[in-house]
Amino acid sequence: MDWQDLIKYSSVQLRKLDDNNIPCSIGSGCLFDIKKHRFLLTVFHVVEKSASWCVQIKFNDEVQQLEVLSLNQFKFIGNFSQNKKSIQDVEFSFHQLQSDFKCFFHHRTQEGKTIELRERPVFTANDIGEPIEKTNYGFSGDIQPTIIPDLTIFETKFHIYHGLKYDRFENDMYYFKMPEKHPGHKWFEGCSGAPIIGEDGKIVSLVCGGCIEKNEIYGNNLSKCVRTLDFFLEKLKLS
Repeated sequence: MDWQDLIKYSSVQLRKLDDNNIPCSIGSGCLFDIKKHRFLLTVFHVVEKSASWCVQIKFNDEVQQLEVLSLNQFKFIGNFSQNKKSIQDVEFSFHQLQSDFKCFFHHRTQEGKTIELRERPVFTANDIGEPIEKTNYGFSGDIQPTIIPDLTIFETKFHIYHGLKYDRFENDMYYFKMPEKHPGHKWFEGCSGAPIIGEDGKIVSLVCGGCIEKNEIYGNNLSKCVRTLDFFLEKLKLS
């Protein structure tokens, strides 16, 4: 799969549900395998220690319902502050899944016609790298959610963004310059947690945020964050 297809298909869609099981917030993530275990990776500020999230699998045409998997066991990590006097949340979160879990890129029209259905790829440690200069990067995700209660429709726009260039590493974050003027946060809200992927096919970070004034997108230090999965599996083995 080429890098642009990886960007298009790899961003897993997350939905937060309210007390009536209606989507009230959205985010992104990706699938990751390590030592025969499968995980959903995302960033801290998306799920924020909430048990009300689910991952979108696909729309089931037979029963006319969206298939989802409830996620209520997210794990979070912390890091000491610079003065070593407090612990700060790290922009990373993970949730263990069944080892055979699958979800799909499912593009449907408002009328219910399927345009494209494709299984989402799963990354491994060999797919993770560090960003390098003069390489193009990109990410994707659902944005601008709209609820139409009378028609029981939840609609989003799918957004793909290419052309990011790695700029610097600062405060344990990777910063990328955008190829054009930042269009505003509404064009990216819902993409947090999406994998940032280079034209070399390497996933280097998960989207954490952006800055309009500096024309930037920034993401976490993914290669460092995923090391915690080793510790988690070791602890799981001992429990």
